[in-house]
Amino acid sequence: MEAGQDLWLERWLPLLLAEAAPKPVLELGCDTGRDTGWLLGHGLSVVATDIALEALRKAQQAASGALLLRHDLRTSLPFMSASFNVVVASLSLHYFDANTTTRAIAEVRRCLAPGGLLFCRVNSANDFQHGAGVGEEIEPGYFRQSARYAECKRFFSAGDVERFFPSRDWHAESREEREVLRYDAPKMAWEYAHDQREHDRAADGERAPVEAAASDPESLGTRPGLRGASQFSSAWVDGNPEVVHPAEGHVAFSRSSLHGSVASARVRCTCRTIFKTWPARQM
Repeated sequence: MEAGQDLWLERWLPLLLAEAAPKPVLELGCDTGRDTGWLLGHGLSVVATDIALEALRKAQQAASGALLLRHDLRTSLPFMSASFNVVVASLSLHYFDANTTTRAIAEVRRCLAPGGLLFCRVNSANDFQHGAGVGEEIEPGYFRQSARYAECKRFFSAGDVERFFPSRDWHAESREEREVLRYDAPKMAWEYAHDQREHDRAADGERAPVEAAASDPESLGTRPGLRGASQFSSAWVDGNPEVVHPAEGHVAFSRSSLHGSVASARVRCTCRTIFKTWPARQM
């Protein structure tokens, strides 16, 4: 694979197609929409989030069929529990301190349906060409750096992967350290495919959707596939999302699909993990 390519989801396409429908895929940290466009191009509906407004504007061009939401992963996800069968988080969960990382992963788990899959990539502790071990170590594995997307970055060891994705909550379909060729210098990352164990959802806290005030609760106007237009505030300028963010509350999905164009995928050395939720325990 040449530098600049990143077709990391390609080997998981059969599983993505089998597991995602009829719900959309949730992509966390979509950046400029390369993976978003790839997912759309293979017939999947996508709801994609990012904290960076400029990235969302570019994502709208690369993946115009996706619902784009501006969201900070340090805060609760604005969706009702069990809203998705598949979540994709590529290189977006390694910017936080331990407590924030734990909360963010708990939110992912809450939003996954029983048996749902998480496809995830995070920095590896062996990613020496991209900052591993460099800078002030604020807490183990978490360094203050002049990073592109944040002031601090976390680099995961194998033990960190188990600590943040414990076997009591997640079953690893795949967990391996892989080289990513997105940049001039190869990057090392953990790549996971995890399915979520469903031991006690009540303990995680269920959340009810906000009542929609829209006259047509099945439509968002500019984007199909969500219930409750009143739950979102958006302004579109020349076809770009000037502001796209969920209001307070959570979003419930209809079976409507979202469509878009294909965009080239990113490549980067990361540790990738895929997780899947487990069926509810019989009481």
